Amino acid sequence: MTRLRFILGKFLGNITARPLAALGSVLSLFLLFLLFDLVWIASYSINGFYNKIISEIEIEVFLDNTVPDSTMTIIGEIIGDLEGIDSIEYISRDNARSKLNDLMGVDLLEGFENNPLPRSIIIIFEPNYLNSQNLDALNQALKRMAGVSDIFYPSNWLARAEYTKLVISEILILLGIVISIAVLLNIIQIIVLSARTRTEEIVQLQLMGAGSGFLATPYIIEGIFYALAASVIGRILIYYAIDLYTFRNIEIILPSLEERSYFCMATFLIGMIGGYLGIRREL
Repeated sequence: MTRLRFILGKFLGNITARPLAALGSVLSLFLLFLLFDLVWIASYSINGFYNKIISEIEIEVFLDNTVPDSTMTIIGEIIGDLEGIDSIEYISRDNARSKLNDLMGVDLLEGFENNPLPRSIIIIFEPNYLNSQNLDALNQALKRMAGVSDIFYPSNWLARAEYTKLVISEILILLGIVISIAVLLNIIQIIVLSARTRTEEIVQLQLMGAGSGFLATPYIIEGIFYALAASVIGRILIYYAIDLYTFRNIEIILPSLEERSYFCMATFLIGMIGGYLGIRREL
């Protein structure tokens, strides 16, 4: 009990002995954790925005004029049973004409004896199926079906969107790694400076027989304290700001409770490693 009281007393003494330095350390780490939180939330929000956009992608399969109307149900069932398809919508010539009228605001086919517009089937996909590779494979399968004259979907746009998402994800991951390293280096430097203000005391305790583990423990706790304090302050500010501000057409997506728990564990570990590496240089 005396040993624990001594360790906690040294930890609190390191902070209270230099309150301005402790405040500056927390604030510097707070800015890094705030930046990390922003990068983290941005990655989730961008991914959510991307999923929302591509969820609206549909394939429209145009049918040959020689295919009789009586077989539309059978063709629809065959297409609907393909992998990844959530539902289908049959567009008859009359429906296509109505859609064209709504789009243009005038009946462009007035005076035509027969409706020349093609029939088509619109395919709506399951959310997890939408990517270039799956849609290209489906496109090839549909082309081999009898009665299919043409297929339309924004393949080039989807490929560019996927590439853009990949590049942004890699940049955000790199930023997260750089910020994490910066946090670790800051904690190491903070602990080094804290230990150097007590060099004489550390030497005296070593002469009295105190082991390295015993001497290092208060500084390891100090590193954990700085990391957790800065992280908590940053997280509180983030949640407060989200309640105040909203972004048009972009939903702010926060990490789950489980992911935040892992983040706290990682913060604890970074603080512990930083504290250990910092005091190890002075022992």
